[in-house]
Amino acid sequence: MTRSAARGLLSRIWRRLRGTRQSPPRVALAVALGLFIGCLPVYGLHFLLCSLICVPFGLDLLLCYLVANISNPLVAPFLVTLEVELGSLVTTGQHAAFTLARARQTGILGFVWQAGVGSVFVGSGLAALGAAIAYAVASRAKHTTSDAPTADRVDELEAATLRTIERYRGAPIADRIYVAAKLRSDPLTRLLAGLPGEFGRVLDAGAGRGQFGLFLSELGRAAEVRGFDSDARKIGVAQVAAADAAHFEVQGALEFATRDVDTLLLADVLHYLPSAEQDELLRRAALCVKHGRILIRELDAVPSRRSAVTRAFEWFAKISGYNRGGAGRYYRPASELLAQLSSAGFSCEVLSASEGTPFGNVLIVATRA
Repeated sequence: MTRSAARGLLSRIWRRLRGTRQSPPRVALAVALGLFIGCLPVYGLHFLLCSLICVPFGLDLLLCYLVANISNPLVAPFLVTLEVELGSLVTTGQHAAFTLARARQTGILGFVWQAGVGSVFVGSGLAALGAAIAYAVASRAKHTTSDAPTADRVDELEAATLRTIERYRGAPIADRIYVAAKLRSDPLTRLLAGLPGEFGRVLDAGAGRGQFGLFLSELGRAAEVRGFDSDARKIGVAQVAAADAAHFEVQGALEFATRDVDTLLLADVLHYLPSAEQDELLRRAALCVKHGRILIRELDAVPSRRSAVTRAFEWFAKISGYNRGGAGRYYRPASELLAQLSSAGFSCEVLSASEGTPFGNVLIVATRA
């Protein structure tokens, strides 16, 4: 099998896993199924059950399995306790046997039976709640989506994404999965491709594994790509993937020397820094970009449902070790960032960066006036 044929096969497999003919009702159904299956006390079989339902009916398997992980080690003890309690009330009319004497009387099979019965009720309730939220979010995203891209642009975006993913073929499996999922599902990929004009000399601050900087290079719209991050392991992955196409180095957010660039990318970087350090980083960014753009993707920390969901996801990513980042999270309203950028001589546009997700992120496009 040739490399292009393999890429095409992987692309078809990915689209099949993400489902077909997606719409708000189908998104809500995938979430509902995932929550219901995740509540069932059949640990180890959740992915199989999600696959058996989602793949034949063209539902989003990845979304379904993601929410099925509600039975993760942090939540499962509370979930199982609630299920046993409800199951006991339904089957015996009494509260669960959590005393030693009653536990001996009930026995292990009795607890399993109670958990199984209770999981149906708990799963149904969470499925209904999750479906309602997912439907509302998906409907809002559908109505706020801009004009559909042309077929040529879709092909260009797909080809650049595949080429970028291919660069990481020698990386550890966890990094390959992360990069592929990030480029495929993160709205920032589409937003970057949709920005007008060339990117010129690009500096990716807080680059991580470097996937967005390399994506701009693969689009053929970046003359040069450089990046830095404080995580040496991620920078190692980025540099191997880049080969001679870009240069990545280990540096802290406030350690880089100012240099003239045309595009400075700050994707999910600022909220790891206290406000004073955010202001200093923006000041340095303004010195770097004399004739170009600063692109900032951050949570718009105004009170809202999406803002709360984003904060909760970041909290879970932090305590689970999925995203170590800094010790704290320092969210700010986008209006504060706009005020500082405007005072530095930039004209700003704010784009929604949450299409297809429950998050409250925005992309600030600050152009030197």
